Formats: sequence, structure tokens, C-alpha cells
Amino acid sequence: MRPRQPNASGPLRAVMAMVAVLTIGGLAGNPARAAGETSGVAPLAVPPGASGTSTARAADPGVDAGASDHFNGTGIGAVPPGWGTNTSGGTVGVAGVPDSVDRSLRMAKSGSTGSALAERRLATPLAGTVHAEARVRVSATTGWFNALYVAGSDGTPAASVAIQNGRFMDAGTGQLAGTAAANRWYALRAVLRTDSRRFDLYVDGQRLFTNLPFRQASTDVGRLTFGIGPGGTGTLHVDTVSLRRTPDPTVAYQVLDTFDESPTGSAPAGYTLTTTGGTAAVSAVPSAQDQSLRLSKGTPAGEAGAVRTFPTQTGTVIVQATLRTEETSGVKAALYVQSSNGRNAASIQFSNRVLQHVTGSGAHVLVPDVRPSEWYTIRLVIDLPAQRFAAFVDGRRYPPVTTTAAPAWLPLRDSGLTDISRLRLYVGADQVGTLHADKLMVYRNPVAAPVGPVVDVRAHGATGNGSTDDTAAVQAAIQAVPTGGTVLLRGGVFKTGMIRLKSDMTLWVAPDAMLLGTQDTTAYPALGVPGPDRPPFNGGIVARALVYAHRADRIVIEGGGVINGNGHNPPWMPSDGVSPHESTRPVGMWLARGSDVTIRNVHVTDAAMGAIVPNEIDGLVIADVDIDSNIEAERDGIDVTDSDNVLIERVNAFTDDDAICFKSHRTANDPASPSLGVHGAVVRLSTVGGSTRANGVKFGTASHGAFHDIVVEDVLVKRTKNAGIVITAVDGATVSNLSFRRITIDQTKRAFFVVLGRRVWVDPEGVPHPSPDPRWVSGLRFEDITATRVSHELPSNHLGNGSAMSGTREATGVTYKLYDLLFSNVRISLANGGTAQPTEPREYAGEYPESTYWTTLAPYGFFYRHVDGLTVRGSSATVPDPRGRPMTSTSDVVNGSIN
Repeated sequence: MRPRQPNASGPLRAVMAMVAVLTIGGLAGNPARAAGETSGVAPLAVPPGASGTSTARAADPGVDAGASDHFNGTGIGAVPPGWGTNTSGGTVGVAGVPDSVDRSLRMAKSGSTGSALAERRLATPLAGTVHAEARVRVSATTGWFNALYVAGSDGTPAASVAIQNGRFMDAGTGQLAGTAAANRWYALRAVLRTDSRRFDLYVDGQRLFTNLPFRQASTDVGRLTFGIGPGGTGTLHVDTVSLRRTPDPTVAYQVLDTFDESPTGSAPAGYTLTTTGGTAAVSAVPSAQDQSLRLSKGTPAGEAGAVRTFPTQTGTVIVQATLRTEETSGVKAALYVQSSNGRNAASIQFSNRVLQHVTGSGAHVLVPDVRPSEWYTIRLVIDLPAQRFAAFVDGRRYPPVTTTAAPAWLPLRDSGLTDISRLRLYVGADQVGTLHADKLMVYRNPVAAPVGPVVDVRAHGATGNGSTDDTAAVQAAIQAVPTGGTVLLRGGVFKTGMIRLKSDMTLWVAPDAMLLGTQDTTAYPALGVPGPDRPPFNGGIVARALVYAHRADRIVIEGGGVINGNGHNPPWMPSDGVSPHESTRPVGMWLARGSDVTIRNVHVTDAAMGAIVPNEIDGLVIADVDIDSNIEAERDGIDVTDSDNVLIERVNAFTDDDAICFKSHRTANDPASPSLGVHGAVVRLSTVGGSTRANGVKFGTASHGAFHDIVVEDVLVKRTKNAGIVITAVDGATVSNLSFRRITIDQTKRAFFVVLGRRVWVDPEGVPHPSPDPRWVSGLRFEDITATRVSHELPSNHLGNGSAMSGTREATGVTYKLYDLLFSNVRISLANGGTAQPTEPREYAGEYPESTYWTTLAPYGFFYRHVDGLTVRGSSATVPDPRGRPMTSTSDVVNGSIN
């Protein structure tokens, strides 16, 4: 674990649940317990020499705490660090179940007296929305097992989930739901809301209990307990335990409508619907768990419309929505943003294959080739004082950015507006068809002006004329800005080479400004010089940057302007199909070995290599960022590398290579050097608008460390060349507790790809260099995901396949398995399925593990191989003609449940 600098404040202090050192103790007694429930946990010291199994890391002062345990590093029979136990009637210890690689915590009792209990306490309790998760297995369908007991820091019970006589039970109300078979693993997730003191329970992705009251009035979450109490007998296994707080939004939403909690067919709260000529209601599109608002008309008369009102907003207002039309003929008012008196600030329409902004004098085309049933994420930045706005579609800006002038804006449709207070969507008179809207958001820019002492770069000689080299002037302003101050770029195009940021500063690129990278490669010094200032190794790939920081904390980059990498430079472009090495090209932003870094409210375009590369950062926020870096030659969007406590939200990316990618490299060019990994990350409410070369959301390929406790939810992935979601653990990584929820994937070759194996790198002399032994992948959750038009670019005789997930059996006979896979409400729709009937595909053999690695698979939907613990429920795949191929195929899968 890298050293951390003391830090009392930062952008994640109020939003991220970072992991803390935990204490050991006992449960406070509760006189209202049922027979078989916990009656107390006696303190127990951690056995000497016990190896740590937790991914817990020391938290900075004042930060909320969380916990994560997978038990795979603790010796069999030992008590894991951080756990207290009561073994007055049985035993508690780590067991080789499912096997010696993927271990679990075992509580066993053979007699009716006493208890066998285990408890995890937090040093810092959590409040807000808290997710308590565990994978559990009981030995019998009779008796009482404390499957997931969540309590406050003082022992006051909040959610008490038991398994009683083969049924899941809320011990607080006595409600029963579902069934729990003996010796079968179940993934439990309780979502607790300490403000309302209510919780939901999900079992294998299915919500069994909704909005139940806390058992008692607990005001926080601080303890997890599992086990068997007095009167009970049997065995309980627990694995993949996690307790995390959902990060608070980085903005104050006036509107955040996802429609998921509204009954299908209903009118959503806050909307006034018009149905004089059609229908307007919540619809199960893309799925019953991930809904949208549907406006539909079959005849020209009347209107099908919706108006969403909200408190009057002034200043700079951001409006975002994800929209789609089912037809490409006719006109639909997709998103009209209006003032309190009904006048229009911006008017976005679908019109005959075009997405456009209309004014009284004409139209401005945003997307010239609209496709039916394709989602488009539209972000409008409305500057009321300046009477202008900018539009972004899937990360691309309109008016387009150039290298010769400051960013252009559109005038408001109606001049003189002073406020925004409603959204209007409709299929109007003389129009027919269907419009869907989802993820509607309205919020104000959270930081409206530069903070602290402001240093204008022009005061240090910057010209902002787009041609003069302003590097020295901008760097001088950075050196001059006092602690907590802002370096300001305004009113022009500031061309520079590399600039280096320092601690405790803000780089503010104003809405009328652009930071433009020069195309002179010598202006970007190679940053790999040995010494104490040498940045992370990063695989030798990242070596130059436009915006750079190393060992700098509390950095903010924002302002509403543009950071342009000027990447259309012949030396940075492919030649004869070969791309220049990544290390010869500057990334847009490389921020390394720091803490509390925020990148928000900027447009990043035309990077020469990756757009944003946070590298060994503890505490990272990337929000309200639009990325347009769709230039050929391995140009990723965001590469989060070896970092902790990460929040990515409202990010829209259109890229050439992987759009949002998590990586873990060795810390040095030495196979024995450590790897830090990525721990604790959330990606939400974002869109991957295109990846013309690779994948949407990816883990790897660089996978030397760990990927633990990461959630990706409410994300649109579209038009990706290879796959939507990819996990490649091929360099010795451990992977634990990755969750993907409410994801829409549209137009890709393969929806999901997961592989665990050993990559082999061949050096220029032809000598192979195998990676370390593969380790383990455990706890992957794919829930409420809709994938459409999969394999749409393949020829009709190609074997289209929706997903492929496999461990590896090496030539030595050793098998490396995937553990604990859950697919719940996952639906894949393929454009074609092919004709051949393939045999068993070859094992992964060390090549670059692209998501199209296996092109001939027996099933058209789901392929699972070398898996221990597979649960599939409510999931399916469809194809126009399967030609005799099965939907699902398994090979070497044990402990599976497919229904």
C-alpha cells in the first residue's frame, strides 16, 4: 500500500465510503430476539500470525468507513483479522469452501446450546444509503440462521435477514419470501437508508423485500453479524462480505428521474401528461427493472406529451436526458427546455433521421444519421446570463471544437430568458410515432466561479491567441498561485506543451477558453527519468502528458472550457496501419501519486493518446466531463490505474479505444515489484457513446494487482467495436466484488467477456515472458442488463455470441476457476447467430485477450467454462435463427443453478 499524506479535507470527504481499520467487539444485547438469533459476540483476539484477508486500507481522518472481506488469504481454521466471534456452542473459522483457493468463513454448531457467531465492526459507522452484501450457504432447510444481520454502531438492529426453515425472513417484521435450499450459495444485498430507516433486500439480484422498516431506530450502520444462535444447529458459510456507503451526488439535483421505481403504465411523479391523441406512461423499456417514459401516438390528431416542472433555476443550468425514437420519419419534440413563462431556451427534436436543435430561423444538426431504437445522451449547458448554450451528444460537442478559436456557443432559442423551470417532451399534432426518455437530470453548476486567490495567466504573459507558445506563462502562473488558489484561463486559446500542476490549486479553464496542446512533440518531455521524481512505471506506456501532476494533492481541474490535445498530428497518427508507440504521444491529463483529485465540468477532446489517466490516486472524482477522442491509434477515454476511492458520474465518452478502463500495473519495470490495484470505485449515470476500436467498460488488460469493490450502474454502452463489459485477469490479479447493474448495451460484437489466465509477453528477441500464476476471480454480479443488436457487424455466416466467461486449464492440468458468478435479469438480443456447429473452443493460451478471442462457440447466448458457483435467473438470449445452436453452454461448471 502506498504511503498517504495527512489530509483533512478533499472532494471525496462527503461522498466516498473509504475503507477503514476495524475494531473487534461484541454485540449489545436485544431482549426481543427470536429463538436461534444472536445473543452476543464475545471479543476474541486475532490469532498470532494470521494473514490478512481484507481489502481494508487505512482511511484518512474524518472519512466514512467500509469493509470488504473475501477470506482467501487467511489460513484454513483461523479467524480472519477484524472479526470478533462467539464460540460458546460451536466453531468459527475460515474453511476451504468452495475450495482451498476461494475460501469462506464457516460457523458450525452441532448442539442446541450456545452460539457460533462472527461479527465485523467498523471503526467509523456509515450513514446515508449503505449496501450490506454477502454470499451465504446453509447446510439445512430446517432451523434458524442469521444470514445477514446489520446493526448500528451501538448494536441497535437495523436489518435482520435470517434463513428460517428454508425461507428468507425479515426477523423484524416476520415476513417470509423466497426459498433457501440447503448447500446452495445465495448472493444477498441489503440496501439500507439511514435517513428513512428503511431497507430493501435482494437475493440473487431479485428484490424480495421492499422498503421494510428498520427493526429498531438505528441511525447509522456499524456492524455485520452472521451465525447460529442458541437452539440452532447446522453450518453457515459466508463469503464476499462487503459493507459500503453509496457516494452522495456531486451536484444538487433539481431533477433526477430514472423511472425505475414507478409502476409500469403509471404517470411518474412530478409530470403532467397529455394523452389527447396517444399514450404517455412509464414503460418497461429497456426492461422492467430499468424503465423509461414512453410517449406514443398512432394517428396525427392530438398529442402525447409530458411536462416536468421543478424549482426555478438561474445562472448556468445543466439539463441531461437519454432519448430514443422508434422511427426515423416525422418529427418528435425530444427535449424542450423552458422558462417559467413557457418560453424556450433550447429545443431538441428528432426529425427525419436527424437529431437537431431548432430555432425560429432554422435548425442546427447535432446527429445527421439517427438510427431507430438507438439511445442518445444529450447534455445541454445553458448559460442564462450570457444567453447561450452548448450541446453535447454522447460526449461530442456542438458547435464543434476547432483548434483556431475559443469554444463556440449557440444562442438561446428565445432571447431574454432569466430562468429555467420545466422540461417538455411530446409527439404533437400531425405527428405519429414513439419517443422514449430516461435519466432526465437538471442541476446547476456546483462551482460557478473560480475559488480562492485567482491568478490570471495573462498576468504572466500568456496571449491566448492560439499560435503563441504560452507554456512558460501558464507554468509561471501555476508556480505563483498561493495555496487554495486558482489559475485562470479565460477568453482565448492557450497553446502549450506540458504544464505541471502542484498541490492545493485549481486549474480553471473558463467556458470561453481552451487549453490547446502543441503538436511539437519535444514540448512534452519524457517523464521516465530515474530518481525520486520518477512517475509510476505504468507499463512503459504513459510517458508524456499535456497536463501533468506527480505527488500533488488536492488538485481540481474544472471551469466549463475545453482541454484539446490537438491529436491530429501526423507523427501521432497510424502509418501503414501501424500506430506510433503510446509512450511517444502525450496523454491529455496524467495525474500520478496524489490524493483528493477532482476533474469536473470540462470537455476533453482529440487527445494524442489517452484522455484522462489517474495513476495511483487516493480519492478521485471525475464528473460532468465530456470526452471526444475518436482518433485512430489506441486513444482510451479514462484509464483509472492503481487508484482507490473513485467516483465517476455523468461522464459521456466517445473514444477510439477502451472508453472507461480500470488497470493495474507493476510499480516499476521489475516483475517482482508490487502492484496496488483499484479498490472502491463507482461509475454511474454515464454513457460510452462509441469505441470504434475496442470496448466500453473494461478491467485490464493490465491486471497485475487487484480489482476489488467496484460498482458500475445506470450506464449506457453503445456502438463499441468489440464488447460492452470486459474483465481480463491475465497478469496475476485478484478480482472480487464487481457489480454491474441497470446497464444498456447496444450495437457490439459481444456483450460480456471474462477471462482468467496467464498472459505471455514475447520480447523483441522472441523470448516469452509468462505472467505470474493466475490467482482468482470471485463475486461478479451482472444484474438488470439489456444488450441489443449484439454481433450486428458480423457477416450472416459468422458465429455471433452474446457472452463468453472462462477460467483456464493449463497444459499442466492445473485449472484456474472463476468463482461466484451471478446473472440476474440479463437479456441479450443478437442480430445473427451463424450456421456452423463448433466444437469446444481452445483454452486461453496467453495471447492478448481481446474480447473477440473465441470466435467459434457452441451457444449463441451464454458460454461458461471452469466456473465454481454459477447462478443464472431470469436471463435469456434471442437470435433470429439459432440454426440448432443452444442458448447456453457450460463446460466444467460446478455448483451451478440456471433457471
